[in-house]
Amino acid sequence: MLKNTSDSYGWGARLFHWTMFLIIAGLVIGGNIISDMPAGPDKTTLLGMHKSFGVVILFLAVCRLIWRLANERPQDLGKSPLENRLGHAMHIFLYVLILEQPVIGILMSQSLGYPVSPFNMATLPTIIGENAHWGKILLNLHSATGGVLAVAVTLHAAAALKHHFIEKDRTLLRMILGK
Repeated sequence: MLKNTSDSYGWGARLFHWTMFLIIAGLVIGGNIISDMPAGPDKTTLLGMHKSFGVVILFLAVCRLIWRLANERPQDLGKSPLENRLGHAMHIFLYVLILEQPVIGILMSQSLGYPVSPFNMATLPTIIGENAHWGKILLNLHSATGGVLAVAVTLHAAAALKHHFIEKDRTLLRMILGK
């Protein structure tokens, strides 16, 4: 089934979830590799790919948010109302991080004088002019937010595993199989 029900996630939500997970994991790992690389053509190529997939994530995150708002949300399976509220708060936090991280990256690139041209197909409009001071601030913010995102995704995954192995409910299976 395409759409969610009160009991399960449809394949639309699952496709968004797992596609974004794979791309975000690659961006976090790639971002760490890029930051340790010396300047040169390989670093430039990887930065271009990092920016391109960052724009893809921004697009997918907006689409996913619209999809989530337009779809029924399956009922919570947690036994504790506090745990369910914490889960909802974590989902909101993840959405904020996933939306803000590529925006910060775009602004950082532009303020450092580098255009953002996803897959060399088109150049995004300039939002912020070149400003090395802001570029450095945005670079630090982008790095820090990437670390926070990695921790948040890890906690999210740990909670899903807790549901599966300790609570023995269908939370994880609903996101994998839809049931």
